[in-house]
Order: sequence, then C-alpha cells, then structure tokens
Amino acid sequence: MRALVYHKSAPRYLLVRAAAGRIERIETSRLSPLNLEDVPEPPLPAPGWVRVKPRLSGICGSDLATLLSKSSPYFSPLTSPPFVLGHEIVGEVAEDASGFTAGERVVVEPALGCEVRGIDPPCRMCAAGEYALCTNVTGGDLAPGIQTGFCRDTGGGWCEGTLVAHPSQLHRVPEDLPDEAAVAVEPLACAVHAALRAEPGETVLVLGAGSVGLLVVATLRHLGRPGRIVCIAKHPRQREEALRLGADEVASPGELYGELPARLGARVEKPELGKPVVLGGADRTFECVGVSGTVEDAIRLTRPGGEVVFVGMPGARSRLDLTPLWHGEVGLAGSYAYGYEEYAGERVKSFALALRLARELDLQSLVGPLFRIEAYREAVAAARSAGRKGLVKVAFDLRPI
Repeated sequence: MRALVYHKSAPRYLLVRAAAGRIERIETSRLSPLNLEDVPEPPLPAPGWVRVKPRLSGICGSDLATLLSKSSPYFSPLTSPPFVLGHEIVGEVAEDASGFTAGERVVVEPALGCEVRGIDPPCRMCAAGEYALCTNVTGGDLAPGIQTGFCRDTGGGWCEGTLVAHPSQLHRVPEDLPDEAAVAVEPLACAVHAALRAEPGETVLVLGAGSVGLLVVATLRHLGRPGRIVCIAKHPRQREEALRLGADEVASPGELYGELPARLGARVEKPELGKPVVLGGADRTFECVGVSGTVEDAIRLTRPGGEVVFVGMPGARSRLDLTPLWHGEVGLAGSYAYGYEEYAGERVKSFALALRLARELDLQSLVGPLFRIEAYREAVAAARSAGRKGLVKVAFDLRPI
C-alpha cells in the first residue's frame, strides 16, 4: 500500500531543528523526514483486532511538530519510528471482525493503553479510566507508541491501505454524520476532556483559535460550563468561527496587555523589564497554542488562585518567567487526549460525548481543503499556514475516486 512514513534519526532531527527558521518549506526539503512509500499492511497484533481502511485523516499540530522537529525529545522513547502518521481518522471496517461488519464507518480512538496492548492487570491509570495516560505504552503486544499514528505496529491514517485497531478503539459513526465532520471527532474529544475542567459561572479565557482552541470554545459553550468565554484569535476566519461556536467576546493578541485585562476586571502594572504584570484576570485559562510566549501569557492573565489548562501537545522545551505562577498561586494542569468523564450524572467516554456534540456543531464547515496522498507536500504546507490562509482543519482524502 502507499503510505506516508515518518523516518527519524538524531542527526536529521537536529538539522531540521536548526534549519526550521531558515527553510520556509521543510516539507519539500531533502531534510524532510516524511516520504510517500510502498509498504506492507501491518499484521494483526493479536486475535480479535480489526482492519480499518481510512477515508479521511486529519493533519494535527502534533503531526506538524513531529515533522518539523519541534516536539520534545521527551517523546522519543514513547514512539517507534519508522511509522505511518495520522491519528485523526474516520474509516471503514475492511473485513468482518469482533462484532464489526465490513463497510461500517468508524472513528479511531488512537490511545494505546493496557487493554489495547493486551496487558492484564492494567496499570493504575488505565484501571481508573484514564487510558490515554497509560504507563505501559512501551510494553505488551505492540511496539512503543502513545497513539496510533506514532507506533510502527498499528499503521496510521495517512495511507491508502489499512491500519489495525483494537475493537475498544473503534466508535461507529452515525449515518447522518458526514466524513468531513467525523474526522474532527478525535480533536473534539480532546477538547471535551479539557473543557470539563471548567466550573459553572467562571470567566474563561481561551488563548488560541486554531482547531484545538475553537473546539474548546464550542465544547465549553455546548456543555454549559462557563458563564463567559473570551477567546484570543489572530486571524479573521478564526474570530468568525470563535463567535459562531460560542465565544461571548473575541480579542486579538495585540490586546493581551491593552484592553483585555480591563475586560477581565483586572489591572495592569508596568515592570522595569519584561511583560506587564496583571492583577486579576480570568478564572481559568485554556492555553491552546503551546509555545513559550503564550504559556507565559496564560499564567499572567489568570487571576490569583485560578488555573491554567494546557491543551494538547506543546512544542519543545521553553524558558519562562514563572514568578506570576507562585506569586498568584496559580494552578497548572495538563490536558492530554481523553478517557472517561463524569458528565450530567453519568460516566461516559470523551469520544462518546464528542460524537454527540459533532452532530450539533457543523464540524464539516471547519474541515478542508482535502488533499490526495500524493499531494502531501502541499497538504503539509497548507496545514502549517492554516490560520493565515483562513483554514481550520486540513485533511487527507483517502476515499476511492
């Protein structure tokens, strides 16, 4: 089958990191670690596994960070290159297996926890329903990998053949939900997991309006959590979508230390050096950009005793002035992936909630353009410049022509 395969070597990683600021199109450079190749379909790791043929597969910020060597070396022992990228996947079951029928449409929940790896008894996190935080991601029936799309044994969504999935990873797609909406269910599930940290009546700041930030806004509004949602959006399309999806107010990055603090009921003081000091701020800030500058902004714009939630996968190491963190006793929380949630008196998977919400949010309007696999260089370039070009979620179209 044809697939987009990521190859990693330490020298290439360091060269790409060093050149990323000077080479505009890493995806077309000889340094690119991504190649379109003919590879065999992955074998089933154990009885009961299911073959899935991708229909659409999204390009995520974590995919771009991997390709541009911006992801942290922390992840190096938790992945197993070479691997086929792609973890935002809507596909169809390729053959009858484990209660699934050939042709059924499914979305893949990519976390590779103990149940998927055939490990029993499960680790403490998996036993608690937090399987995306599994501590056995280097063991069991699979090569190391935190998710499908970062593990050489499972395959990934950027292929024209099949990947393999444990039946616990598959969720049937309702007939009335188009592929273009279903491909966004995985990042929506990440947003659900993050947004449920908010408390009713809070003033919430969402910093960043790429696909993750916009989906956090939508989830906050539709799950009825905060009293007020303020979103920081850089580009016109992002501002429009933030308001459509439920933000009460939208501000630009240039207003962070200008008009925004007053709108949050805060006061700004100017230090001798460095960024302004904000006295007061949002009850809870969702940081959805993942670079050092916005991480520090999130801490500064959160009120004393409030909480900053880092959503998704950040860039590599950063240098921060953490003085406002301890001075304001601000809580920091990571929000990675998904699991089981407590919502409206029931215990339900983030993915199940995301599938419910997907039918209400017109997600398909956020997806596009779609690229064939051979146009992967153009697809990666479009995803890298998505905000500037008025795009939200770029994806590969693997459906038969």
